[in-house]
Amino acid sequence: MATVEQSFQLAPDELFEILTTPDTYPHWLVGAKRIRRVVPAWPSVGSYFEHVVGVGALAIADRTSVTAIEPPVMLELLVRARPLIRASVRFDVEPNSDGCLLRMTETPIGAYKLASAVLQPLIRARNAGSMHRLSKLVDGHRAMPSELAPVVDRELD
Repeated sequence: MATVEQSFQLAPDELFEILTTPDTYPHWLVGAKRIRRVVPAWPSVGSYFEHVVGVGALAIADRTSVTAIEPPVMLELLVRARPLIRASVRFDVEPNSDGCLLRMTETPIGAYKLASAVLQPLIRARNAGSMHRLSKLVDGHRAMPSELAPVVDRELD
């Protein structure tokens, strides 16, 4: 399990809106290339979005599903980039004096879990990079999901 935290000068519900808007992911989540499709029930439990993740020429198409949600304080996702990655990622949003604190906890599942002891520093570094990019997006640009550039091949049912 790898956990990273970041403070944001943003109300918890505003940050939660970004976390539950798949179009934002390619702008801040390290490795997210594009969103291909979002089911209409998103972000209810069991709903999902399809994405492409990767680095450089390596690209894997898969999906991310909601396993639990308690707006505006918790979102838990089952993320997949098979055959390499399957993990539970939980976002906890806590109000604080400056706005809110976001805690991101990634727990590897299956074969990914077997390699996780070796990969923990890399997982933590990737997630810290994602938090840094999210902070830049939120604090530096004050861009809300409706203001972000759309992902070209995204389809909405």
